[in-house]
Amino acid sequence: MSARPVGGTGTEWHPALWLRALTAAPPAPWPTGRSVRAAISVAGPLVVGALTDHLLIGMWISMGTLLLAAGERSVSYSARFRQIMVTAPLAAAAYLLGMLSTGPHVLVVVVMAGVAFVSGILSGYDGALSVGTMQAMLIAALALGLPVAAPYWPAAGYFLVGAVIYALMLGLEAMVDRRRPQREALVGLLRALGDLARAQARGSTDLATSRACAIGAIDAFHARAIRERGSAHGPMHEYDRAATIVRAADQLLARLIAHDADRSLSGAAADRPTVCADAAAHRRHPPSPGTEPGSLVRLAMLEAAIWDNSAALDPFPIVVRARLSLPGNALLASAGRLSLCTALAYSAFYLLPIPHGYWIPLTVALVMKPDLGSVFARAVLRSIGTVGGAVGAVVISGLIHDSIVSCFAIAVLATCLPWAMARSYLWQALFLTPLIMILIDVVVPADRVLDLGLDRIATTFIGGLIVIVAGYVIWPSTRHAQVTSSFGEALGAMTRYARDVAENLDTAAIGAERQKVYRLLSNTRVELQRTLSEPPPAGSEAWAWIPVISAAERVADTITSASASRTPPDTVPGADELAALADDLESIAQAGPVDERDERSPTLPAHGDSSPEASVRTLADELANLRPMLSHSRAIAPEHPRLSR
Repeated sequence: MSARPVGGTGTEWHPALWLRALTAAPPAPWPTGRSVRAAISVAGPLVVGALTDHLLIGMWISMGTLLLAAGERSVSYSARFRQIMVTAPLAAAAYLLGMLSTGPHVLVVVVMAGVAFVSGILSGYDGALSVGTMQAMLIAALALGLPVAAPYWPAAGYFLVGAVIYALMLGLEAMVDRRRPQREALVGLLRALGDLARAQARGSTDLATSRACAIGAIDAFHARAIRERGSAHGPMHEYDRAATIVRAADQLLARLIAHDADRSLSGAAADRPTVCADAAAHRRHPPSPGTEPGSLVRLAMLEAAIWDNSAALDPFPIVVRARLSLPGNALLASAGRLSLCTALAYSAFYLLPIPHGYWIPLTVALVMKPDLGSVFARAVLRSIGTVGGAVGAVVISGLIHDSIVSCFAIAVLATCLPWAMARSYLWQALFLTPLIMILIDVVVPADRVLDLGLDRIATTFIGGLIVIVAGYVIWPSTRHAQVTSSFGEALGAMTRYARDVAENLDTAAIGAERQKVYRLLSNTRVELQRTLSEPPPAGSEAWAWIPVISAAERVADTITSASASRTPPDTVPGADELAALADDLESIAQAGPVDERDERSPTLPAHGDSSPEASVRTLADELANLRPMLSHSRAIAPEHPRLSR
């Protein structure tokens, strides 16, 4: 069901309804595995520290496990291990920034502003880097604000110990928990395609049931990947791979149900998806496929998307990719706003006579990172959650005076944290705030949690005010993320880029258009990431854009791959097909929305399907996949019924 704009016109703003939507928390299942790991890994080191009179060491280890628990998302185990490998070293290294605390305050402000700018840039490229840089900024604020953190090498080492403990517990869970939802969805996709191929080979006159099952299996696999991407803090390689698999599966399905499908080829392909499904279920490669043409070619492309990830996701040299991955204006602007707010936060830390002033830059980091979302919405939710969490921490401190019992309270809060994160940012702050406050109370036992609570409320208010004013109010462009218009501009640039490549223009002209396309796509991706954290309807609509923008980026990559294979002679292989595909891309950019009730049915490419160039064939497949997805996204964005060229 599509999201509908409040007020009927799509342009009216109702503060009461907006605040209600902002604070609404959807129901969330209890993540048992993550809750158990969070409780044991966060409270365990503190218990050991309390029993051995090394509470400070226990706290630094628990800080490492807490940040990893707070940054974990419901993605595949391999993605979680990769995130730990990226985030833990970055956060541990940030302790060394505490050495700046003995230097001039101006130096600290300048250096941390630079760190924030780099963090903002990295956030636009990878979700793990986004989480890692956020945690690094948090640790830097603690190291600069807590004298007991010195010397900083031991604290960094203890943080890494916490990361190792958390990774070991995650590994134990992976060994015990045999469920792999995304893998199971992939197996179901392959089996459904095999059933369809067998039905077509038998000459069945009614393929509706088998076709519906195959489409449902493909959509289920894709929907799970979209949920993982939407809950991440930035781009995910895992989603790029899943989207490539979906495109290849769609094209195989379209070939199997085509009116001119060859029954003999379908019969030859019927058993292969089952073989691939068995291989995927047991995490192994299938035997080498055959080399027959027709449907088996599409099946081979699907297998390449599943098992040959490098070839499927990197169609041109890594040097070219690095050159094309320069940040766009939107990402530079977001990083600049983060840098400005960080500089103001550290200036306030040093200039204002408020105890525990390091909470000001810490608040700025939490509000503005890691997903570059609506800073106003995040500031509101964080402020509400922080006040509630501070009150809860004061109550806990007043009732509990024994360190072991305090560790038990931390375990309870840590148990609830993964569930709270799945509900909303408000609930996350509500449980994360007392966790951090009680841990800080272990570091500075002379300061009671009551004082910390009052100081935390004051510093959070100042940090939120800095974010709202310097990161939101004075920048009108940040108030309304426009994914649709930004994407429309990118589509228009891609059309011109494809025409330039088809006409084999000079290298300089093609290069300039290429840079423009990737810069506009970068801007669109940043706009999408900002919109994902907005309350409905904007946030709901943003989820529909995830596959569209990913597909558009693959289209641009494939055009670049075709450009790299162009030859200067008069006879250019695939030139006519590429020109026709440029026309197709232009028609996609100009098309209007479709009725969402229309049945989804994969379609074959209109042009380029038989091109001698692999890059042109791939581009044809990508455009055939992009058209229906884009039509659906337009249908749920009523305020922008048509994309501009």
